[in-house]
Amino acid sequence: MRQTVKEIEVNVAYRWFLGLEMMDKVPHFSTFGKNYTRRFKDTGLFEQIFSHILQECYKFKLIDPSEVFVDSTHVKARANNKKMQKRIAQEEALFFEDLLKKEINEDREAHGKRPLKEKDDDSNPPSGPSGGKEEKTIKTSTSDPESGWFHKGEHKSVFAYAVQTACDKNG
Repeated sequence: MRQTVKEIEVNVAYRWFLGLEMMDKVPHFSTFGKNYTRRFKDTGLFEQIFSHILQECYKFKLIDPSEVFVDSTHVKARANNKKMQKRIAQEEALFFEDLLKKEINEDREAHGKRPLKEKDDDSNPPSGPSGGKEEKTIKTSTSDPESGWFHKGEHKSVFAYAVQTACDKNG
């Protein structure tokens, strides 16, 4: 936000777009953060604005959903790889697994393909104290607990975030 405000101070096009005269003072960058916190933090206003913009883009055919390209990469977190703790997390089984398998098999049959075979171990759901959940040991950073432990190649492991980007055929 700080850089945006600096651009508004020197760029005439931004001033024109915002309706500011050349001698008008640009608000301090912290004003926007405080305003968001006080007025809009727990509202869905920004989601509504974004949704409206997307609807307008669809209406004027600026977005073509017939072809979508998705890419994913890992972005290294600012976390010390040596400061971590191991904890046990429970992974829940796929909730809609049966419904998903049914839809896939119906689609396969509609396209003249055979249905997928059932796995033998699917008929025996996990039991015990976890009640249908599998326990797994994971590493959590003490300095950035939201990041995940990723393996980059055979010998390098780091705390990182998964970042996905999607675009249509027009970019």
